Amino acid sequence: MADINDIKGAFFNTLGTVAGKTRGFAEKAADKAKDVARIAKLNMELNTEKDTIQKAYLEIGKLYYETRKNSPDGFFVQLCDEITLANENIGKILAELDELKAGTDEKCNDIEVEFTEVSADVSAEERTATEEDFVKEGSDGEDIPESTPEA
Repeated sequence: MADINDIKGAFFNTLGTVAGKTRGFAEKAADKAKDVARIAKLNMELNTEKDTIQKAYLEIGKLYYETRKNSPDGFFVQLCDEITLANENIGKILAELDELKAGTDEKCNDIEVEFTEVSADVSAEERTATEEDFVKEGSDGEDIPESTPEA
């Protein structure tokens, strides 16, 4: 039979081994979490720099168009023409929108709204919904019953 001290020693030895492996796994997990956080931060910085470049390209393009739109060079001719045409179309669309909005405002001025006072003294029979209150008219003109509330 094994001595109790041998059993205790084996138990504590095993417990130490398990604790060491657990500590090792925890350290590896922490290192992995740090790496993942660093990757996310670097990706964010990368996207910020790409946005900076995109904004600079746009600004260069705008400056070129504004300074050379009347006499662009090479393949810039087609791109400048596309921008000019798009700007003209935007102007037409905005003018039509303004015209429609003005017309809508004028049409709405002709609408009269009539309010009627409703009495608070409505009887229980008048407040009860009828089956006709829960029937919809279908697209072909037929009545389509909806579910009626249960009393």
